Amino acid sequence: MAKLVYIAGPLFSQAERTYLELMVDTLASASSLDPIADFFLSHRDAGEQGKGLSRKDIFELNLQHLTSSTIVVGLLDGQDADSGTCSELGYAYARGKKSFGLLTDFRAHHSADIEPHRPNLMGWGVCEEGGTLFDDLNSLAEAFAEYLRTLG
Repeated sequence: MAKLVYIAGPLFSQAERTYLELMVDTLASASSLDPIADFFLSHRDAGEQGKGLSRKDIFELNLQHLTSSTIVVGLLDGQDADSGTCSELGYAYARGKKSFGLLTDFRAHHSADIEPHRPNLMGWGVCEEGGTLFDDLNSLAEAFAEYLRTLG
């Protein structure tokens, strides 16, 4: 069953997984969507390597959901944005999907430079030249819900 929203982000720690789940709950609440039926979250919906599925199985399931989704939301925090997340956002962009990014890392926003260096230029471009890039979850949730209202 296709899901409306694909959530992309690093899955290497319990903290990252928990924050991605919070993102789903916040976005779902703001937009009156179902956090299970409408959102694909890889560690929750595809499973994890070594727990019954192979790398290939998980990759193919993720790609299937990424391809069938309408919207992709990526968590871009960290020293550098996660390479898998960047790949997923790039794939979404190439397929003409609406993409949102969340970069809460304060180092990205408190710089003396005229233009921030984070996220990198490609991440910034994929997020509509920063137009769909947010530095806090509540602002992202408001913009996400507004976008869904425009879809009807």
